[in-house]
Amino acid sequence: MSHVVPQIFRYESIASTNSTLKERALQGAQEGTVIVAKQQTLGRGRGERQWHSPAGGLYLSLLLTPNFTIRPTDLALLAGAVMTQTVKSFFPSSLSVGVKWPNDCLIQGKKVGGVLCETIGEPTRLAIIVGVGININVPSSELKAFDSRPFKATSFLEVSQGKSFELDKVLESFLKFFFKAYEVYQLEGFRFIQTLWEKECLFIGKKIELKETGLSLGKNINSASIQGTFLGIDESGALVLSTSQGERKSFVTGEITCCWS
Repeated sequence: MSHVVPQIFRYESIASTNSTLKERALQGAQEGTVIVAKQQTLGRGRGERQWHSPAGGLYLSLLLTPNFTIRPTDLALLAGAVMTQTVKSFFPSSLSVGVKWPNDCLIQGKKVGGVLCETIGEPTRLAIIVGVGININVPSSELKAFDSRPFKATSFLEVSQGKSFELDKVLESFLKFFFKAYEVYQLEGFRFIQTLWEKECLFIGKKIELKETGLSLGKNINSASIQGTFLGIDESGALVLSTSQGERKSFVTGEITCCWS
């Protein structure tokens, strides 16, 4: 089992923490290298979406070079659960905080953070970049562009009604939670991630709407929406849904667009 010691490199503004870390990885950067920026000009989310990255957010990417067989999707789910643990540690337990499949974090039903994992190398010898963005001291005016999304955006600043937070404390908390969880994952495998993720999810047992997506020429294409009761995730990390017809279905791609109690 590898014990990872983070080595942090900080930037005021950067195009993309994932892209910068990829360059360093190709040049031989060590496992545990972390790139942190106060602002990104070309931040990215899942599906090649732009990740709005104004000043006040925490944007980081960390490098893992596991010496054991691993699924990159495992780490995306792990990071989403850990991000949720991190957010919870800064707010009272009465606040509704949870992970939305596969790896977004919601506060009071609004998105506060997300994860983008990318791989470098061959399947037998992968380097994995775990990119994380969390809206910390981001004012509401910077979030209005997301009001039309199924899950609107929020920030620590908005939720706390103007209280600012130290970015370094949030970073320290995330890295502590992540590398501790990563060590347990090495010992116990995906079952640990599945249990942790489901513990941090608020959607289990609720009716949701999922917009399925597929790939065409490397791009996401939308298809039909399906409704059902969210049962959790299976051993592959896929979303498991019980449909109104009583069928149990698994989905490896898609976007949750609505949730009902």
